[in-house]
Amino acid sequence: MAQTARLETTDHPFDQPLDPAFGPPGAPLRRYRRRPGLIGLGVGLLATCGAGAAYLAQSSSDTVAVLAVTDTVHRGEVIDAARLTTAHAAPDPALDPVAASELSAVVGQRAATDLPAGTLLTGGAVTAANLPVSGQSVVGVAVTEAQLPRTELVAGDHVRVFGTPSLGDAPPSRPPESVAAAVVAVSEVLDSGQVVVDVVVSDDVAGTLVAMVATGRVAVVLDSPEPDGGDDR
Repeated sequence: MAQTARLETTDHPFDQPLDPAFGPPGAPLRRYRRRPGLIGLGVGLLATCGAGAAYLAQSSSDTVAVLAVTDTVHRGEVIDAARLTTAHAAPDPALDPVAASELSAVVGQRAATDLPAGTLLTGGAVTAANLPVSGQSVVGVAVTEAQLPRTELVAGDHVRVFGTPSLGDAPPSRPPESVAAAVVAVSEVLDSGQVVVDVVVSDDVAGTLVAMVATGRVAVVLDSPEPDGGDDR
């Protein structure tokens, strides 16, 4: 009876047929074709990255350290170190930025204009003028929030402080007495529930304003900063 020969197999990895790509010694080596286009692309990318790095390095060396405001400082408020930080900007004579090295000279001065958060500090934005100047007085006006405008008062605002009648009195037959002033600072709400508004007034009316405030019957009115009624806020 004829028998069919069976090919013996094994699971041992070294007994498996060799991959033609890894033939015995002397077998021809596989050659890979070079692609000039890809080589050129790689060289171009390297050149571009190098140029970008050089540009960034040059740009960084062209900037200077200047002072910037981290928190809004209203006109007339004292500038303290907690509201300042160091930023980097390209030198520009038109901007006149204050160098970071001038920090100690700036702290303690007042804002000559409103300085929103993120503003670069310039020479014209600060002033060393102290308040009050000659011929002026600062008076603290203690009032409740009901005696203030709902609009937030900030340093530099033009206001008038009016004397008001007692609760239950008939409205006055003529306009109540008032004193014109400019806001210097506004406190937070105190434990008493009052807010103190520091205002600067002409020294010849300071006594009148103090007497009005002492009665507790006053109201603060916000006026336009412009004579024609315009508002630059």
